Amino acid sequence: MPLLLGYSLGKSQEILRALGPAGFRVMLHDAASTMTGVYVDLGQPIPEYAAWDPASARGHVVIAPPGAAVAQLQAAVGKVRKAVITGWAIDPSCRYQYQADADFPLSDHADFADLLEFVRLVNPRRVYTLHGFAADFAETLRELGYDARPLSEPDQLTLPLGRTQSAL
Repeated sequence: MPLLLGYSLGKSQEILRALGPAGFRVMLHDAASTMTGVYVDLGQPIPEYAAWDPASARGHVVIAPPGAAVAQLQAAVGKVRKAVITGWAIDPSCRYQYQADADFPLSDHADFADLLEFVRLVNPRRVYTLHGFAADFAETLRELGYDARPLSEPDQLTLPLGRTQSAL
Protein backbone atom coordinates (compact mmCIF):
# COMPACT_ATOMS: atom_id res chain seq x y z
CA MET A 1 0.00 0.00 0.00
CA PRO A 2 1.35 3.47 -0.80
CA LEU A 3 1.79 5.83 2.14
CA LEU A 4 2.46 9.44 1.20
CA LEU A 5 3.78 11.80 3.85
CA GLY A 6 2.71 15.42 3.48
CA TYR A 7 1.88 18.13 6.00
CA SER A 8 -1.76 18.03 7.09
CA LEU A 9 -2.43 21.65 6.08
CA GLY A 10 -1.73 22.48 2.46
CA LYS A 11 0.46 19.64 1.27
CA SER A 12 -2.08 16.87 1.96
CA GLN A 13 -4.74 18.74 -0.01
CA GLU A 14 -2.33 19.29 -2.92
CA ILE A 15 -1.51 15.57 -2.97
CA LEU A 16 -5.22 14.71 -2.79
CA ARG A 17 -6.01 17.07 -5.66
CA ALA A 18 -3.31 15.40 -7.77
CA LEU A 19 -4.39 11.83 -6.99
CA GLY A 20 -8.18 12.16 -6.99
CA PRO A 21 -8.66 13.03 -10.68
CA ALA A 22 -6.18 10.27 -11.60
CA GLY A 23 -8.61 7.71 -10.23
CA PHE A 24 -6.78 6.75 -7.05
CA ARG A 25 -8.81 5.92 -3.98
CA VAL A 26 -7.40 8.07 -1.20
CA MET A 27 -7.61 7.72 2.56
CA LEU A 28 -6.53 10.55 4.86
CA HIS A 29 -4.93 10.31 8.28
CA ASP A 30 -7.06 12.00 10.96
CA ALA A 31 -5.02 15.24 11.03
CA ALA A 32 -5.10 15.56 7.22
CA SER A 33 -8.80 14.69 7.18
CA THR A 34 -9.59 17.40 9.74
CA MET A 35 -7.74 20.06 7.74
CA THR A 36 -9.30 18.88 4.48
CA GLY A 37 -12.72 19.22 6.12
CA VAL A 38 -11.96 22.91 6.66
CA TYR A 39 -11.24 23.28 2.93
CA VAL A 40 -14.57 21.60 2.13
CA ASP A 41 -16.43 23.79 4.65
CA LEU A 42 -14.97 26.87 2.94
CA GLY A 43 -16.23 25.71 -0.44
CA GLN A 44 -12.95 24.52 -1.93
CA PRO A 45 -13.31 21.73 -4.50
CA ILE A 46 -11.75 18.59 -3.04
CA PRO A 47 -11.77 15.14 -4.66
CA GLU A 48 -13.49 12.30 -2.86
CA TYR A 49 -11.56 10.73 0.02
CA ALA A 50 -12.12 8.45 2.96
CA ALA A 51 -11.14 9.07 6.56
CA TRP A 52 -8.47 6.80 8.07
CA ASP A 53 -9.77 3.34 8.83
CA PRO A 54 -7.16 0.58 9.05
CA ALA A 55 -9.75 -2.14 8.43
CA SER A 56 -10.57 -0.76 4.95
CA ALA A 57 -7.22 0.83 4.04
CA ARG A 58 -6.27 -1.80 1.47
CA GLY A 59 -6.67 -0.49 -2.07
CA HIS A 60 -6.18 3.12 -0.97
CA VAL A 61 -3.32 5.54 -1.14
CA VAL A 62 -2.92 6.83 2.41
CA ILE A 63 -1.88 10.44 3.00
CA ALA A 64 -0.49 11.23 6.45
CA PRO A 65 1.59 14.02 7.97
CA PRO A 66 5.28 13.23 8.56
CA GLY A 67 4.78 13.56 12.32
CA ALA A 68 2.02 10.94 12.39
CA ALA A 69 2.62 7.69 14.20
CA VAL A 70 3.82 6.10 10.94
CA ALA A 71 4.94 2.90 12.67
CA GLN A 72 1.39 2.45 14.00
CA LEU A 73 -0.04 3.09 10.53
CA GLN A 74 2.30 0.50 9.07
CA ALA A 75 1.51 -1.99 11.82
CA ALA A 76 -2.21 -1.57 11.15
CA VAL A 77 -2.03 -2.28 7.42
CA GLY A 78 1.13 -4.31 6.90
CA LYS A 79 3.74 -3.65 4.24
CA VAL A 80 3.75 -0.15 2.79
CA ARG A 81 5.86 1.81 0.33
CA LYS A 82 6.46 5.21 1.86
CA ALA A 83 7.24 8.47 0.06
CA VAL A 84 7.66 11.94 1.53
CA ILE A 85 6.48 14.99 -0.41
CA THR A 86 8.06 18.22 0.77
CA GLY A 87 10.20 21.11 -0.38
CA TRP A 88 12.93 19.66 1.85
CA ALA A 89 13.25 16.79 -0.63
CA ILE A 90 15.78 18.89 -2.56
CA ASP A 91 18.20 17.83 0.18
CA PRO A 92 19.70 14.43 -0.77
CA SER A 93 19.37 13.20 2.82
CA CYS A 94 15.62 13.86 3.03
CA ARG A 95 14.55 10.35 2.07
CA TYR A 96 16.75 8.91 4.81
CA GLN A 97 15.62 11.40 7.45
CA TYR A 98 12.01 10.38 6.87
CA GLN A 99 12.92 6.70 6.42
CA ALA A 100 11.05 6.74 3.12
CA ASP A 101 11.44 4.70 -0.04
CA ALA A 102 11.26 7.85 -2.16
CA ASP A 103 11.03 11.60 -1.82
CA PHE A 104 9.49 14.19 -4.11
CA PRO A 105 10.32 17.89 -3.89
CA LEU A 106 7.17 20.01 -3.79
CA SER A 107 7.16 23.36 -2.05
CA ASP A 108 4.09 25.48 -1.52
CA HIS A 109 6.02 28.45 -0.19
CA ALA A 110 6.05 31.75 -2.03
CA ASP A 111 9.37 32.86 -3.45
CA PHE A 112 10.95 36.28 -2.95
CA ALA A 113 9.23 37.89 -5.94
CA ASP A 114 5.85 36.45 -4.86
CA LEU A 115 6.29 37.85 -1.36
CA LEU A 116 7.17 41.30 -2.68
CA GLU A 117 4.14 41.24 -4.97
CA PHE A 118 1.89 40.17 -2.09
CA VAL A 119 3.08 43.06 0.08
CA ARG A 120 2.61 45.47 -2.84
CA LEU A 121 -0.96 44.26 -3.43
CA VAL A 122 -1.96 44.33 0.24
CA ASN A 123 -0.16 47.63 0.96
CA PRO A 124 -0.13 47.10 4.74
CA ARG A 125 0.69 49.77 7.32
CA ARG A 126 3.20 47.42 8.96
CA VAL A 127 4.77 44.10 8.00
CA TYR A 128 6.17 41.55 10.43
CA THR A 129 8.49 39.02 8.83
CA LEU A 130 9.06 35.54 10.20
CA HIS A 131 11.13 32.48 9.27
CA GLY A 132 13.97 32.19 6.84
CA PHE A 133 15.67 35.49 6.04
CA ALA A 134 13.28 37.56 8.14
CA ALA A 135 15.70 40.44 8.89
CA ASP A 136 16.91 40.66 5.29
CA PHE A 137 13.36 40.66 3.94
CA ALA A 138 12.27 43.32 6.45
CA GLU A 139 15.22 45.47 5.38
CA THR A 140 14.27 45.09 1.71
CA LEU A 141 10.70 46.10 2.52
CA ARG A 142 11.91 49.15 4.45
CA GLU A 143 14.00 50.16 1.42
CA LEU A 144 10.76 50.00 -0.57
CA GLY A 145 9.04 52.31 1.92
CA TYR A 146 7.20 49.84 4.17
CA ASP A 147 7.33 49.75 7.96
CA ALA A 148 8.71 46.22 8.29
CA ARG A 149 10.19 44.38 11.26
CA PRO A 150 11.40 40.79 11.74
CA LEU A 151 9.90 38.78 14.59
CA SER A 152 12.22 35.80 14.59
CA GLU A 153 15.64 37.43 14.87
CA PRO A 154 17.25 40.66 16.02
CA ASP A 155 16.90 43.49 13.58
CA GLN A 156 19.85 45.64 12.63
CA LEU A 157 18.60 48.89 11.23
CA THR A 158 20.78 50.29 8.49
CA LEU A 159 22.22 53.77 8.54
CA PRO A 160 22.04 55.79 5.33
CA LEU A 161 25.84 56.08 5.11
CA GLY A 162 27.13 57.66 1.96
CA ARG A 163 23.91 59.56 1.41
CA THR A 164 24.13 63.30 1.65
CA GLN A 165 22.17 65.00 4.35
CA SER A 166 21.25 68.64 4.35
CA ALA A 167 23.13 70.86 6.78
CA LEU A 168 21.27 71.91 9.88
